[in-house]
Order: sequence, then structure tokens, then C-alpha cells
Amino acid sequence: METSNLVVLFAGLAISASLGGCSPQTANTDTGAAAQPFRADFSAEGYATILDAPPADFVPVTPPDPEPRTADQDAADAEFLRVAEYQNSVMDEVQALAERLRREERENFVSLHYDNEGELGVVFEFLRNGSQTLRRYSENPTFRGVTVRWSMEELQAAADYMWETFGQDRVIQATGIRSQDVTAEISVSETEFNALVRRKGVAIPEQVTLVFNSVPPVPLANPPKAAVRDETLPITIARHIRIFPRHDRPAGALNSINSQVKVVLKDGCFRAASHDNALVLFPFGADLFVDSQNYLAFGREERPGYARVGEEVVFMGSVHEIDTPELVDPIHRACGPGKVIKVEGLSSAAARERQETLDYAANALRSLENNFGLSRAEARRAFEWLERRQAAVKAVDPDGKPVPPVTASLIIMSPPPPVMDASECPAGSQLVSGLCRTPEGYLRPLPAWLEEFMEQDR
Repeated sequence: METSNLVVLFAGLAISASLGGCSPQTANTDTGAAAQPFRADFSAEGYATILDAPPADFVPVTPPDPEPRTADQDAADAEFLRVAEYQNSVMDEVQALAERLRREERENFVSLHYDNEGELGVVFEFLRNGSQTLRRYSENPTFRGVTVRWSMEELQAAADYMWETFGQDRVIQATGIRSQDVTAEISVSETEFNALVRRKGVAIPEQVTLVFNSVPPVPLANPPKAAVRDETLPITIARHIRIFPRHDRPAGALNSINSQVKVVLKDGCFRAASHDNALVLFPFGADLFVDSQNYLAFGREERPGYARVGEEVVFMGSVHEIDTPELVDPIHRACGPGKVIKVEGLSSAAARERQETLDYAANALRSLENNFGLSRAEARRAFEWLERRQAAVKAVDPDGKPVPPVTASLIIMSPPPPVMDASECPAGSQLVSGLCRTPEGYLRPLPAWLEEFMEQDR
């Protein structure tokens, strides 16, 4: 009888504990709990918050030594120099002639371009009597006049037409104008684009060449979806976020600048903590997964340099606001109003910095060897000496705040000042293309810091 009462008592305690653990009033914040799909703080509704995460382990790879130059590379360099020398030799003449043609043949002259294949020359395009017209203005045998069909205004109008007609459909990545041709890069499949053209009842201008280069081609309508309806997300992740919004088109041309954004998760919504907590739109094709240490991360697997939610990501391109309704409306429905910015990539900024530091150091060592004739051991000692010297520098900005000193790699890789007169070259060197070089090709004089090191290294 006593045993029976004990069993009932323990059973009651177990039921109470079970009910308490499932209570919707209690947020699950035990990030080490095995039942959790990933490390996060979870609200009573189950939405995750991740404000910080350590970067994943990353071992930078030492860049290999450059491969020996090939005969093809030497030939390509020689051809480049041949073309450059020709263009430099006629540049002033071409510019003066073009200005004259724009004045005196403004209803006939279209454009010009350099012909860099075979016999080098300059091609001048006219709407009428190209060869005869050019000969009235120049006798240069390398200049050639040709008759073409389209004026520059007609080509520009064709490009403008494509943007005006299809801009709101967001199917054009870029347009370009070259000799008698307008290219339009299309981001959807040829089948979908042709169907769109038919629905609009328009015709593609004759001057336009369509380029279908999106791999894979994307659907015409492909807006972000709420996480619970997003079939690309694992259900174990989807139930804890409100939306994982991705751009519905591949990125076009990007600015040649690196940007960083700290991407966090707040109550199921992705935000840029480093940019006033703006909502985030991710690049086309972005993914989420849970890594081996139970962190929510970007990508599909643990590739070197992957980023976790809660750390800085780095990418090429500028950070810019998105206001396209098809993209921002689903985000606002899921997360409320607010500015939306786009990140163009999802690599770990910490991993990138470690790799670049090693790359810069390796290049600096090679520079010391190739430019100044140091042995590998001497270059290593010189680099380490300069690193120690720079680490001791106490630099401040105009407001008096401490700033990191210039790195040894940057000092070594900075180009030497040009030399204008051969008399400035030290003994044993001569002026070659604006720099003093020894017969072996090494630069002289040595930089002041390297002179100082060499004195101490003897």
C-alpha cells in the first residue's frame, strides 16, 4: 500500500514537471539544452533571438608561391604593350579628330573604337559614306571609316526603351552599348521573358541583343515567403524565425568596395545591428543551417569562412536601402515597418581578416625578396622587426583617439616614389622606367626602415 502511494506521488510530480516545461508563459533560454534546434534565446511564442555569436574556427591558408611565367603570359604582355604603345601614339590625334567630326559631321559621325586585333587601327563610324568622309579629314593609314546603320541616339533610345518597358518587372540586370549593338542582360528564363513580352504586347527593338545569363534562371514572380511557408528552410529552423527574406534576382554589377554588417536575429526577424537595427534582405540563393556546435549559420555546410548569425559578415558591394514593394512588403508583414537594407554576401568578417592578414604578410615577404634581393630568411627577419617597431607606435586621430598603427605589410607594399633624374640613382643602379634598379633588377635605394634594419642585422 505504501509503495502504491509513492508511485502515485512520483507520477504526479512527473506530470507537473512536464506541464511546467511546456508552459507558453516561460521563455526557453537554456542555450545548451539538447531539445533546442540551435543556440538562441526563445520567446514564449518560440521565436529566436541571437545577438552575438563567436566566429567559427578558421585556419587561414598560406598562399602558394606564384607559378613560373609561361610563354603565353609573356606573349600576352607583349601584345598588351604593342596595343598600348599604338594607342598612346595616336591618342592626341584621335581626340582632336573626334572633336572636329562632332562639330563638322554632327549629323553623320556616330562614334569610334580602337581595333586591337591584327593590324592595329581606329575605326570611325558614320551613317553615310564612311570611308570617303574620313579621308576628307585624315590621311592616317591606320584610321578606317565605315558606314553603319544606327546613330548613337538610336542606340541609346533602344536601351532606354528596355528600361522603361521592363524596369518595373525587374528582369533586366544591365544594358550596354557598343558598336551598333545594345545588349540587355535578362535575369529570368528566355521562356518567361518571351511570355512577358507577349503579355505586354511590345516588340524588342532591332538594335537590342538579349543575353540570358542567369544561372539558374529565376521565376518572374519569386517574392520572399514567411518562414512557415518557405519550403527551402529546414522545419527545425523555420518554426523559430518569422521570415528569411532573400532577393528574388541574382545580383548585377556591384561596387568594388568591401562592406561589413553585423547580422543578428531579434524575435525571429533578421536585423543589422551595425546599421540602426534595419531589417535585412539577403542575397539570392542564401541558405541557413545549424553547424556542428549548434550555432545557426549562413550556408548549407561548414565551408571555410562561413558566418554565423550574430557576427559580422563581409561582402563586395555597398550597403543600400531596398524599397521594392515585392521585396519589402513580405518583410514588413512578418516583422513590422522599418528600413530594409540588403547584404550582398555572407562570409565571416573575422575569417576574412585572418586570411587577408596572412595573404598580405606573404606578399610582403615576396616583395622584399623580389624588389630588394633579400633572402627568404632575411625577409622574414626584416618583416618581424618592422612588425615589432610598428606595434610600438602610438598613433591618434585628429580627435586624439588611439588608432591602429600602419601595418608592416602596408609599409612594405607601398610603391616607392618615382625618380625623375638618373643623377638621383645610387651607385650601381640606373634609371629604368622611373625607378632606380641594379643590373639584377633590384630597387635602390633601400627604404629608410630597411636600411635601419640591415644595419642592426649585420
